[in-house]
Amino acid sequence: MSENPGSYRHFLGNPIAKPPCRMLNARMYGFFIKGTYSTITEFINNTLNSVPSDNVFFKPLSEYCLLTFTDIENIASKVEPFSQYGWMQETDIIVWLPIAKVDKTSKKALHIYWYPAFITVNNINALVNGRETWGYNKYLCRYTMPSDYKHADNFALSLETFQPFNPNTKMDWHELLTIKRFSDGDSLFKEIIEVGQEVAELIHASVEDIHISAELIKQFMSGIKNPQMDQILFKQFPDGFAHNAVYRAVVHSPSTVKDIHKIAMLKDEYEVTINKLDAFPFDDMFGIQIGKQTAMLPYYVCMDFDQDGAYELISSNS
Repeated sequence: MSENPGSYRHFLGNPIAKPPCRMLNARMYGFFIKGTYSTITEFINNTLNSVPSDNVFFKPLSEYCLLTFTDIENIASKVEPFSQYGWMQETDIIVWLPIAKVDKTSKKALHIYWYPAFITVNNINALVNGRETWGYNKYLCRYTMPSDYKHADNFALSLETFQPFNPNTKMDWHELLTIKRFSDGDSLFKEIIEVGQEVAELIHASVEDIHISAELIKQFMSGIKNPQMDQILFKQFPDGFAHNAVYRAVVHSPSTVKDIHKIAMLKDEYEVTINKLDAFPFDDMFGIQIGKQTAMLPYYVCMDFDQDGAYELISSNS
């Protein structure tokens, strides 16, 4: 029996491993940082909304972005024969955007997704597999993060890039951002009050001109019983001159939480410093100000989860 001519050709030595994958002891630190709604909207229009659809469009839910540092202790494919090859450690640093899929006619929000709009990883297998299969916009990085959430004092991210853009600039490692904890001297009671205020501010900052649908309420309620985070991605491949896309699609990939080992709000305050890098201009990408700002709702969670494959929502070929 001949092989399907449209099937994926797996080269020997290719790090592509078929999803779903299982992730064990994923230690995530999260920080909400303020961007600019109009700039985030432009980013969404240039990526997700660039794939034509007659029925839906995508809209950011907030001017706030979620910045996460996640150390995944053990990751492996769940599919034979790849599940027998071994496992690897992976660290992801991601800027997430909360996104709504909106019906063009009714303006109802039909589904909520998290868009990993900027993502860096620490090993080449994670980078190649993520870009090729899911469409993650991944880069290699160097990073600093704590090994214990009780001492979550310092985080840092560096990228190998040109800085500044100039014909005489040689590529080198440059620091994009740091996060440092500082004590605010607040009592436990005051910390609880501040969390409530920050939650209210995040909700108030969310978009108000879309309608909540029954489908969205159903999604929210099912998520309480079966914790899941739907990721949405802009997947594309260029032609040989990077002029045109030979494939372009909006895809989604569910992350299903299997077990939560620990969850906690981080004590004290966190100062996030964004440095100006010409290749990664967070101010132009998301409207995140260059310089310092205080993060909101810093949290820690340690969990096991499964990452499914990427399902097409909209394709330029459809």
